[in-house]
Amino acid sequence: MTIGRVVQSLTIATLAMGAVARQFTPEILVQTNRFSGNIAVSPNNSLIAFIQTRYSIEDKRQNTELLIQGLPSDSAGQSSTTESQLVTAFSVDARPNPPASEENVAAKKLHKPSQPVWLSDSTLGYVVADSASGKSTLYAVSSGKHRHWSKPYPVVTTVAPIADLQYNAASGILAFTAAVYNGTTLEETFKRDRKEQERADTGQTYDDLWVRHWDTFVSPKVSQIHTLKLGGTGHFGQFKPKSEVRNIIRDTPVDGRLDVTDSFVFAPDGQQVAFVAKKPAGDYAWKTTSYVYVADVSGSAAAPINEGDGGASSSPAFSADGSRIVYLQMDAPAYEADRNRIKIYSSVDKSTVTVAETWDRSPSHVDWVDDATLLVTYNEWGRNKLAKIDIVSGTVTPIVSKHSVGSVTRLTGTNSVLIDYSAFDMPTDLYTVSLDSYDDHIEPKRVTDLNPMITSDLLSAAEDLEFVGADNATIHGFILHPPDFDPAKSYPLAFVIHGGPQSSFLDAWSTRWNLNVFASAGFVTVALDPQGSTGYGQKFTDAIRNQWGGKPYHSLMQSLDQLLEARPYID
Repeated sequence: MTIGRVVQSLTIATLAMGAVARQFTPEILVQTNRFSGNIAVSPNNSLIAFIQTRYSIEDKRQNTELLIQGLPSDSAGQSSTTESQLVTAFSVDARPNPPASEENVAAKKLHKPSQPVWLSDSTLGYVVADSASGKSTLYAVSSGKHRHWSKPYPVVTTVAPIADLQYNAASGILAFTAAVYNGTTLEETFKRDRKEQERADTGQTYDDLWVRHWDTFVSPKVSQIHTLKLGGTGHFGQFKPKSEVRNIIRDTPVDGRLDVTDSFVFAPDGQQVAFVAKKPAGDYAWKTTSYVYVADVSGSAAAPINEGDGGASSSPAFSADGSRIVYLQMDAPAYEADRNRIKIYSSVDKSTVTVAETWDRSPSHVDWVDDATLLVTYNEWGRNKLAKIDIVSGTVTPIVSKHSVGSVTRLTGTNSVLIDYSAFDMPTDLYTVSLDSYDDHIEPKRVTDLNPMITSDLLSAAEDLEFVGADNATIHGFILHPPDFDPAKSYPLAFVIHGGPQSSFLDAWSTRWNLNVFASAGFVTVALDPQGSTGYGQKFTDAIRNQWGGKPYHSLMQSLDQLLEARPYID
């Protein structure tokens, strides 16, 4: 089955009900195809694998598919999408209390795929979780000539749910995170859980803080990294476990919880991993302090590389030779909207340097291009951009400045990256982009087309707005007009305000706050970033401190007055 065929059936179902009006409705939005989880690139960059989900209102079913698609090798050529092959599919009745029909009973026996990972150029692994037993199984499919894929076969089963699945071919190590009681193995946690199930109550005693994060009570379990050795050849030679599953950070001495909060990364040789965990201490509940730890995959105690830094750490990545780690670091220990600074740690002399210290932006992801250059994504004036940074000079060179870049995956051995890319009027798809680009002079090249039914006549492009707000600050935002807009007519206004409050509106596709749903319903739709929003420098973000009911409100209302004066067609 190909993406084209999958999407075509959806096109008929969703657009038939609006074939006359051709209006972009909430019903169409909730039935669009979506990526779910990570995008896996084969070691030779010839194939990608991803999970696609879609919901059907007519059938009341949620569909999940694991797809494999060819990745064009000519990064300088035109956009080119290829047909994808269906590996496995899962469909479930999405109603809260589905009837016990034969179809729904049979669906429980199907494999719901997740977390695709390439074990070789010709073998793809993926995880299936069994909700009844709590176990997870890694399955694999292999291909021979002409891309004929084998039937799935089980590689290994764990006694608990697993996440963040990764495989390093150089070492043959499979690694993942799993929730365990601090310092225990999966088996020890499994046995303790069995005893817990024998209790006649569900009460939980907390003898220190944290008790609850937002709307979720803190579990006595923590996410920790586990590894095992795999062996196999691919090309229908099956992969098999060659060692027991090991919790590689169970022996790390800590005073409290050691909870992996950010996805880990392998060193190039696969002998170490770097990960982020909050500082285990009594102030766990009100401090954001976290460290970048390094641990051997063999299971020696993990050690922090930046102990003493004040705020949250994130996005660690090893250099090509494994001797340096780049990561992001906040300074303030109790402030979730502090600026992320770029740090590089050397394992040779244990030194740390800061890159681009004077650059007043807060990157969300950092990686290596080469020994002298870094790759970052960052929010700036309503766009999530991709740029290179010279390590010595700190010079920032934008690669993609239009619309918004999401995840970024290096294509090993090439000068290109695979990105997910979107805009207000462009659903998320995968693209490749050359790292030789600067200031958008090389357009990203489309790889996938998940939603060809969402055509340009259904969506409105955004225009930038600027107003003067409190403290004479520039307030930036976007305006979208209804289809067939006529400035001689009058239109109601949808004035959309973001939460956070230290976040921002991005020129990006959203299945949650999609501004085109308002515009298509006939509203002039306006979304502004008042003080406290991110992407306009740290001073602008900090301006909301002790001002949640002040400057943001006044800036929004002043901007609204200016908007109504400048746009008389708004009723």
